[in-house]
Amino acid sequence: MSQDTRKNIILNVPRSPILWSHGIASDILRVEQHNQPANNSSECCLPNYLLSIHLGQPILLERTVDGQRSNDYLIEGDIMISPPYLHRQLSWDTDAKFLLLRLEPKLFTFNVDESVDADHVQIVPQLKIRDPLIQQIGLILKTELETDGLSDRLYAESMVNALAVHLLRRYSTQKQKIPAYSGGLPKYKLQQAIEYIQSHLLEDVSLVAIATEIGMSQYYFARMFKQSTGYSPYQYLIKCRIERAQELLMQGKQNIASVAMQVGFASQSQFGRHFKRITGVTPKQFSRN
Repeated sequence: MSQDTRKNIILNVPRSPILWSHGIASDILRVEQHNQPANNSSECCLPNYLLSIHLGQPILLERTVDGQRSNDYLIEGDIMISPPYLHRQLSWDTDAKFLLLRLEPKLFTFNVDESVDADHVQIVPQLKIRDPLIQQIGLILKTELETDGLSDRLYAESMVNALAVHLLRRYSTQKQKIPAYSGGLPKYKLQQAIEYIQSHLLEDVSLVAIATEIGMSQYYFARMFKQSTGYSPYQYLIKCRIERAQELLMQGKQNIASVAMQVGFASQSQFGRHFKRITGVTPKQFSRN
């Protein structure tokens, strides 16, 4: 058990997660895959927004949330949402498999939209809901965690911004009026964004850096950029990296592993997956042509 009484932070679970994200995007998001043994209990009170997605067989969950007791029968896809510092004690009768997303509160202010009132952002606790969008994003993050360790910051930022906007629209006490932007970026700002991405291909590009470069919130920029190009910023970054990789492979001066690093991929396997998805062939097959 870890506890910080000064900040009222509590985390007590029978087992550590079997897989978790760390490093590049840990300041905004932590993804944890849990497999907790039957007939056990947990207690937590954390400074994050917590989204728990049940993955395994049905369980009977007994809980006390801020002093209120309840029982629920959870099946795969059931979701629990907890705002920061919500104290909860849980116990269950069967092995509990779930995905836990920890989102930092700062995501719900400037990162989403300047019009969001930070002093009045309050997400209502949800003890058992079905939400296809949250489930879909959670499973996408789980796959990315299992495959590449969630190693790309721009990808993680894109996912958490989508989650933050969805939570504000659906589960806030005061529904935030987040503008539905349309029309795309002004041409000069689009050019600024493209030039920034292309000149930082080798780096771990962040959404906040691009948005700051052109003077917009992350949400506003990402939405307008896709309207202008047909690609999300992350998809566009990957497209540019693959195009540059094709140029390098055609020169025939570097091996595939070296090219992968040269264009900013975290690993050769990650590079290979994206290359085949976009071009239809593997880097090795492309090099032989």
